[in-house]
Amino acid sequence: MGEEALELTRDQLAELKKRFFREMKPKEESCVRISADRMEAWMYLAEPGGDKEGYSKEELIGMLRDSGVAAGYIMPRLVAMSKKGVYQREILVAKGKPAVDGIDGAYEYFFTPDDISKGPAINEDGSVDYTSMSMLQNVKTGDKLAVYHPAVPGQDGFTVDGEVLKCNVVKELPPIRGMCIKREGNTYYANTTGKVELKDGTIDIKAVHEVSGDVDLSVGRIEFFGDIIISGNVTAGVVIRAGRNLVINGNVESATLYAGGDIVLSRGVQGNMKGNIRARGSVFSNFIEQCEVRAEGNVEANYILNANVYASGQVIVKGRRGSIIGGYTFGLKGIEAGQLGNDVEVRTVVHAGYEREIYNEWCKCQEEERDIADKLEQILYKMESLIKKKAFVKSGTGQGLVELNAQKDACYKKLDEVKEKKQRYKQRIDEGKGSKITVFRETYRGVVLELESCSRTMNSEVQYAVYRCYKGSVEIESAG
Repeated sequence: MGEEALELTRDQLAELKKRFFREMKPKEESCVRISADRMEAWMYLAEPGGDKEGYSKEELIGMLRDSGVAAGYIMPRLVAMSKKGVYQREILVAKGKPAVDGIDGAYEYFFTPDDISKGPAINEDGSVDYTSMSMLQNVKTGDKLAVYHPAVPGQDGFTVDGEVLKCNVVKELPPIRGMCIKREGNTYYANTTGKVELKDGTIDIKAVHEVSGDVDLSVGRIEFFGDIIISGNVTAGVVIRAGRNLVINGNVESATLYAGGDIVLSRGVQGNMKGNIRARGSVFSNFIEQCEVRAEGNVEANYILNANVYASGQVIVKGRRGSIIGGYTFGLKGIEAGQLGNDVEVRTVVHAGYEREIYNEWCKCQEEERDIADKLEQILYKMESLIKKKAFVKSGTGQGLVELNAQKDACYKKLDEVKEKKQRYKQRIDEGKGSKITVFRETYRGVVLELESCSRTMNSEVQYAVYRCYKGSVEIESAG
């Protein structure tokens, strides 16, 4: 009996303690928290006090609205919190929806629409295999060229406080134009056989002139507005003009070659001091011997021997040999080679950067511009003086004013011409400024290095060097 009374007393004490701590505990308040990005709302419910048994769903929604939450309610969670009495826990009760951007209309091409040329392969020994180059992409009648994928609209989103998040506005592309293509729905096909290219939203399929075998004096001259591919050799005396790219897979002798695009000589050229090659693009050749090459782009080869080479881009000589020996080599934007000259000191001149003649002409233009400006100033002063004195109304002076006006107009015309010419020279100088000559192996004694308006003749062999023009002289920037 005594133990039961003691046990009852313990239960009563525990209940008293629980009631005491419940009454002493600070009263909690329900609250709503909105995330910083306004994409989530969290609700914390305190235990209901007094005679209140719980919270209705409507009360919870009212709390959200009072806190500024106007959209994205997660109703199942609000119902569960109301029915099950989920207290003293922060629950995600509203969630925004991010905007989903649409996808613009786009074409899928079944050829390479940008740079259709394929670079040369590099052999294991480091030499360049120019036979691997392809300047063309040929298609046949009926080949699939492109498929249009229409734009996919996006979806607007919203934040929990009701702000609408706008998606992007998608764009559709216009249909592809072209004379030698046909369209079936969103798919485009070739209507003829030839070379395909894309330019300014138009697909062109152009004919390619292919010559099987050798080209000799019996053919004499080949002229074609498009691309020319010759599978064999080109012998001495032949003239070939291509409106676009020219590819010769055989050897080239002392021929004359012109191209509106690039020239690829898979086997190289031996010009016997008579060969002449011109390209508005770049020239790629296995080797260049005893000929003149001019390119508005780059000139690349495995070696250059006793040739005159001019490039408005770079001259790059790669491969195991990678040599420039003899002749004159000019690269406006720089020269890279494995070796310059040789141990028997064959005179080899290499020039990077703008030409000295161009710089001198630019200086002349500046001087001429000043002279014309001075003369123009004198003419204008005389005209102003006559007008102020009203002397032009007197006998004979009116004719003088007319003559001065004609001289003024001639000066302005001449000044515009000089400025235009000076600008062309300045552009050439800017393109070549800061160019360098990089030699990865030897620069032999006797090699003449020209950089911009500077010149230096090597009096000893130098290994692994980069040459630049610095303060009026050719200096070695770095050497190994």
